[in-house]
Amino acid sequence: MLVSLILAVAVTILAVFFASYNQSVIAVNVFGYQVKGTVGLLMVIALGVGVLVGVLLMLPSAISRSWALMRHKRKLQELQQASQAGFVDARDSSDSDGGE
Repeated sequence: MLVSLILAVAVTILAVFFASYNQSVIAVNVFGYQVKGTVGLLMVIALGVGVLVGVLLMLPSAISRSWALMRHKRKLQELQQASQAGFVDARDSSDSDGGE
């Protein structure tokens, strides 16, 4: 997680430097609309849109893994409780058998 944070900060700093050194104005057609802006600004916006699309594409698998992890944890708790109950029953029955 720390590596991802450091990498994100580094990319952001590089994007700001890139934007500050590319000040020429260009026009870009996006879905039929013409957008004018500096090269640097449009590149930073494209980077942000790319990151957002990447996160949105990874979201379903992350949610699926989270649900699977919750199911496995719940099943583990059930098995541990059943195992402990089985050991308690076995000890109780052996104590009563040994005492007679």
